[in-house]
Amino acid sequence: MKGVRLYVLLFAGVTAGCAPLPTPAQSPRHEVAPNQSLFSYPWSWTDEQGQPAPFARWRGQPLVVTAIFTQCRATCPRTVAKLRQVYERFQKEGRSVQFLVVTLDPENDTPDVLLRFKASSGLPDAWHLLSGSPADTRDLRDTLGIHVIEDGPHLLHDGRIVVFDPQGFPTRSFAGWALGDEQPL
Repeated sequence: MKGVRLYVLLFAGVTAGCAPLPTPAQSPRHEVAPNQSLFSYPWSWTDEQGQPAPFARWRGQPLVVTAIFTQCRATCPRTVAKLRQVYERFQKEGRSVQFLVVTLDPENDTPDVLLRFKASSGLPDAWHLLSGSPADTRDLRDTLGIHVIEDGPHLLHDGRIVVFDPQGFPTRSFAGWALGDEQPL
């Protein structure tokens, strides 16, 4: 019986990977709210080139924002795949939009690591990979509604992509296991 329990625990740990998490009972500090502009937050970001990249830099343009980390092997690849689909849709429609991908692991995903990840993953040059302080990162993930459990060196999290209008207000999001649940906000 002890061996069965150990097997079940091992199986659960291995399959959890970056699996989506149930929504916690408590609300995050911030959630994407239709009445709050993304530009109203006092965050400080650095892009993959090591340059300051405040969100206000993109004021007046639609934004697509998500959060990943470079060592993730389950949720983040699905998020990036969905992000590519969203990017292609905007391209086909001839619409100009900025893509901001913020790391969930700013301590390890330095600008140099993000630059190498962008190149090795073949991400579009137009996408901006950003890193910030741990506090700003937590605040952004709470704002986007991305739930994270820190499990030692690995982060267990759900995926979410949020589309913002040119004034920084959320208009829709993609969530769920395959990020196929498109939800107007």
